[in-house]
Amino acid sequence: MRTPKYLSPSSLSLFERDREEYYMKHLAPIKAPRIPQATYMSIGSAFDAYVKAELYTALFGAGSNPQFEFDTIFVDQVEEHNRDWALEHGQYVFDCYKHSGAYGDLLELLQASEFEPQFEFTVTGDVNAVPLLGKPDCRFVHPNGTHVILDWKVNGYCSKHGSTPYKFYALIRDGWGEETAKKSRGAGKSHPKFDPIELNDLTISSHFLEEASTDWADQLAIYSWMLGEPVGDENTLIGIDQIVCKPQPGNRPLLRIANHRSRISEDYQKNVAERLKYAWNRITTGYIFDSMSREESDQRCEELDNEALSLVGDGTEQSEWFTRVCRPMRFR
Repeated sequence: MRTPKYLSPSSLSLFERDREEYYMKHLAPIKAPRIPQATYMSIGSAFDAYVKAELYTALFGAGSNPQFEFDTIFVDQVEEHNRDWALEHGQYVFDCYKHSGAYGDLLELLQASEFEPQFEFTVTGDVNAVPLLGKPDCRFVHPNGTHVILDWKVNGYCSKHGSTPYKFYALIRDGWGEETAKKSRGAGKSHPKFDPIELNDLTISSHFLEEASTDWADQLAIYSWMLGEPVGDENTLIGIDQIVCKPQPGNRPLLRIANHRSRISEDYQKNVAERLKYAWNRITTGYIFDSMSREESDQRCEELDNEALSLVGDGTEQSEWFTRVCRPMRFR
């Protein structure tokens, strides 16, 4: 059994959601091939490339760092089979984001940051003796000294039913003009249950981030600790720019941008830290499936070792096709 070097927000989520898949991906001696990137996942990755490359250029100048050139980010994050589609549709999402005014407002804040903003960077550290790794989208310091961690989410772009914004957003905006569609109800307003409070003279939601999304809170709590904030600290501002989509038959979806501005509660952060500690204990002791006896757990691990090995191809086109078809089916 392999032992991973760290836990990340995505690996904690996978461990809790599907422990067998986590085992095959991170612990089996022969690592199972990764599940190919789904189309709906590539849209967020493509948008990331557009927004980060343009913000970096606006802040630091064209060509100042090859790591943040559009092509570099795009190729790194979008798998080859999705690139033609994601290139076109990612541009559309980014155009809507800019049209809404969210991009301009964010750029203004970044330009006023007390310290140089950071994008797409890797951070590591330990919490409760658990090694952690994160890759925040964006981090900056507001002129009033408040530390801000920002993340972008694109939800429902490929869905037939679209998506709705999570609760308690501070502001929602349309990503289209009147020539495209009527103004949406609520555009330019906050969520009906948004309850404003002041954090260092900044207006944010009184509701904690976990009340809108526990997945978001898990991810951003871990990021904040790796950036030096103590577990339980409630003074870090978490920003989520959530892009939600409404399908239009025969056309690209209409996009709205919900700006979430909130904190993560002390109690919830401590809960995340305990969950990480529990998961790491299972992994490092090798007693993975503790709903079974230790003997049964070890036997299940051996079965998953064989299953992972069976999915490893020989490099031929036929074996690659077999992996693409069969790998997702088991965990659908």
